Amino acid sequence: PKSKDISLGEWKDLGNAEAGHSYTSVEELKNIWIPHSIRMKLTKNKELDVCNWNESDEVVGSLAPLGSKDSTYMYNLMATVAHILDPRTGGSLVGHIKVGETYHQRKEGVTHQQWYLFNDFLIEPVDKCEAVQFDMSWKVPAILYYARRNLHAKYNLTIKNPIEASVLLAEASLARKQRKCHATFIPLMLNEMPQAGDLVGLDAEFVTLNEEEAELRSDGTKSTIKPSQMSVARITCVRGQGPNEGIPFIDDYISTQEQVVDYLTQYSGIKPGDLDAKISSKHLTTLKSTYLKLRFLIDVGVKFVGHGLQKDFRVINLMVPKDQVIDTVYLFHIPRKRMISLRFLAWYFLDLKIQGETHDSIEDARTALQLYRKYLELSKNTTEPDDFRKVLKGLYEKGRKMDWKVPEPDSQSSPKNAAVFPAVLGL
Repeated sequence: PKSKDISLGEWKDLGNAEAGHSYTSVEELKNIWIPHSIRMKLTKNKELDVCNWNESDEVVGSLAPLGSKDSTYMYNLMATVAHILDPRTGGSLVGHIKVGETYHQRKEGVTHQQWYLFNDFLIEPVDKCEAVQFDMSWKVPAILYYARRNLHAKYNLTIKNPIEASVLLAEASLARKQRKCHATFIPLMLNEMPQAGDLVGLDAEFVTLNEEEAELRSDGTKSTIKPSQMSVARITCVRGQGPNEGIPFIDDYISTQEQVVDYLTQYSGIKPGDLDAKISSKHLTTLKSTYLKLRFLIDVGVKFVGHGLQKDFRVINLMVPKDQVIDTVYLFHIPRKRMISLRFLAWYFLDLKIQGETHDSIEDARTALQLYRKYLELSKNTTEPDDFRKVLKGLYEKGRKMDWKVPEPDSQSSPKNAAVFPAVLGL
């Protein structure tokens, strides 16, 4: 392919005109050698002509229509990944990603594009020229991602679902000691396959792979150097309707080869050995296997019901559309007030005592489903818009009185059957 080199003077003009960035030295300019846009053209001799392209060079109508025999195509740089060299640690990867107008319109209400730096847990807006600035002594490009302009005009980019429903059927466990008597779930039958809009109760449990690294500042505050690294250890999905409502159809323990520093048993219910294929009695799977199941459910269009799902999906590293998530932590919440635990909500509304000694994801997923049913019942029984808010006010008053602690088994029962709801609802 042919190429056209860009001079330092042209880069300087490009930097000033497009990014409002003025460079302090020629040395800094030397580190910019990747264009934000490139033009590719297939000549009559079937040679590929590739050259840098400045926005200032563009003239309306100068580009040939898509699909013509002598077409000219424009590619815009959308992301770069750089290897930051460090002889002590072996280095690390950082990403520069160009975030488009859709995100900024949704979040900020502005028509805007912006480059962001992704570095571990830091996300920072950066100048567009930083994404193409590489000093080989410490910052080496690893991935350059260009996307063709107007691709949607010619191709249907709708993602097709390559995952078959068979991923939800019975599968063998990786654990050598796992037997049918240890089964904690019943796989879906073919006539139970989920449809768009079906409810699925979901809960996930996590373990810690790396402890948080922090230091105390001189003023006594804590500064996080490196956050703790969490890994998903168990995912449970419960049927949300039908004759088998409340019965799990997924209860996967995720096998890991990495060193677990804390099983968080008090909160996760995961015990040492549960994730080890040699000694575990659980239904042990690979992370990929469980991801395929969740991805299939998301693509089918089910609605996940759970408590604190936003955090769960973030740690699992899954993007689920908002209209497919029903989070009970927000259903029973008054803005600018504290979030309420699943345990307290279960006691208050359902007269259930859960999470006694430890958490259990089947119990938590099932309880979240019951809470959602209770929410629908309460909201349907209200005749005025403020009636359900009165229910929530009663919940918060009770919580403050009890310091948000569920009473011991022999003490008072939940107010579920008391006159609090008829009184509040005016029934």
